[in-house]
Amino acid sequence: MKKVPFIILVILGSLLAVFLLIQLFSWFIYSEKQAKVEYMQPEFTIDSSSMGRGSGDALYNNEEGSKVQKTGTVTMLVRNIDDTVDSMESVNSKYSGQVTNIYDYGRGNERFVQITVKVPVENFETYYEELRGLDGEVTYANIGTNDLTEQYIDITSRLENLKQVEAQLVEILKNASSVQDILAVQKELNTVRGDIESYEAQKRYFDSQTDYAYISITFSIDKEGLNISDEPWKPLGEFRAALNALVSVLRGLVNAGIWLLVFSPVVLIPVGIVIFVTKKKQVK
Repeated sequence: MKKVPFIILVILGSLLAVFLLIQLFSWFIYSEKQAKVEYMQPEFTIDSSSMGRGSGDALYNNEEGSKVQKTGTVTMLVRNIDDTVDSMESVNSKYSGQVTNIYDYGRGNERFVQITVKVPVENFETYYEELRGLDGEVTYANIGTNDLTEQYIDITSRLENLKQVEAQLVEILKNASSVQDILAVQKELNTVRGDIESYEAQKRYFDSQTDYAYISITFSIDKEGLNISDEPWKPLGEFRAALNALVSVLRGLVNAGIWLLVFSPVVLIPVGIVIFVTKKKQVK
């Protein structure tokens, strides 16, 4: 009789182990699904359709003639997002700012709006300061710069060298007499001209971005703008949501029972062996 509690403990321990394995496996499957969903979700990036590449930054020449990459970021808490956006439009008109992207997410008290604006580089600093002066609380503000002068000089130098090589190959091609020499020089000339086109495209990108700078502004609701009644009460919808949650719980319990039933041989076989050995010892 003393062996009965031991057998019960073995059964309960085995069931607990199987249950934990089921939970671990379910968590693993859920994590895999979540990872796939997060991977498939597109990240928000600054619209670069008018920039030539997706860097989201502007290049301008400073007084020393350097190529500097410059961006601005402002995050604000405001009482009314739509009114603040309207005020921002007047600032854009004043400084020739152009909206390149608007990201409006959430609703009610959880809503926020992110706007990307490009402004002429000569207006950037004054635009940035006036933007910070809008009615609201600035929680974050930043101006970032990245000096790309060395890269620009390197591209320009490589381009000049390649053009010199091109001129030399053209002269060699004029003096080539055999077909084999002509074909060899022509092949090398095509390669050099391809490299020239590539570096010219990069140089055009740097040159084309000297006129504008880009700034990202994010607006969200402050405490004064919070709505007491964020959205109308929908009791029928709440009932359906609660019913859906109940169905999900019951479904989970049934699924757990199915898993326990499927894995029951894993538990019953060792338990049966323990009972058989115990009874055999008692008979002896």
